[in-house]
Amino acid sequence: CRIAGKGQDLSIKMIDASSGQLFAQCVIPNGEYDKYVERAIDSSRYFVLKITNGQRHAFIGLGFEERNDAFDFNCTLSDFKSTWVDREKEVEEAPAAAA
Repeated sequence: CRIAGKGQDLSIKMIDASSGQLFAQCVIPNGEYDKYVERAIDSSRYFVLKITNGQRHAFIGLGFEERNDAFDFNCTLSDFKSTWVDREKEVEEAPAAAA
């Protein structure tokens, strides 16, 4: 999978290994990844992604062979939200608080 951020939105792209084509994409608006990515209860290496297409949605499992890769995936989601989304909200609220 590939993770890309643009503005406050984050995308997790699932790429077909044999063809290189996009298989599915999980778009996460405003970095609110906890609404679209859920960790499996009984494993630290498996996640469920909520894939949306208009009014329809599907859940797709995502697993990592190595625990470190799963940890990096989870940290990337958290870091994106804390670095880009939460920081932009603080900047927007700062002028209002100063007035």
